[in-house]
Amino acid sequence: MNQETFHLLVAIAAAIITLSFIIQAVIFVKLYGVIKKIQEQAASLQKRVEPVIAKVEPVIQQVQATVTNVKTTIEKINLQAKETFDKVALESRAIAAAVSTSSQEISALARRQAEQISSTLDLTTSTMQRQVTEMDGLLTRTQQRIDNTTVEVQSSVLEPVRELSALLAGLKRTIETLFSSRRKPIDQSYQDDEMFIG
Repeated sequence: MNQETFHLLVAIAAAIITLSFIIQAVIFVKLYGVIKKIQEQAASLQKRVEPVIAKVEPVIQQVQATVTNVKTTIEKINLQAKETFDKVALESRAIAAAVSTSSQEISALARRQAEQISSTLDLTTSTMQRQVTEMDGLLTRTQQRIDNTTVEVQSSVLEPVRELSALLAGLKRTIETLFSSRRKPIDQSYQDDEMFIG
């Protein structure tokens, strides 16, 4: 993961956290508006009922108790909403910090892995190049030895064999000529000798 991707992830996380704060703020503002309307309606209702208050004193007391209860409930809701908002803000900050730390750790780990892979590939490449060079040298030396052995065999073995073969052929011809019961004409003997010498 490169630096640009890391910054992009952090920016996306920050945008999500900011968006959640904005949504929560809008919800609280709407909630506050609703509560305000309820309070205004209660006040309006109280003004309308004031002329009747004298006649219906027990009902008014109940209404006042209800209004007081509603006010207490609204205050509790406001307090709970504030506490919830504070908790969400704190948790969002903790999540953002965890995302940032995790992204940095992942980036460092990926960088280390890439360096190890690169080092392994470099080592493998150099080892293979060295082995190919050694194999080439071995093949070259082997070819030279084969060539030298071939030359040595030709000069040490084949040449004496040829000479011995020629010597034996000459000896055979000599024996045939000396011990032959019928003699060849001289021209044919010379001709056979020329073929042998050639």
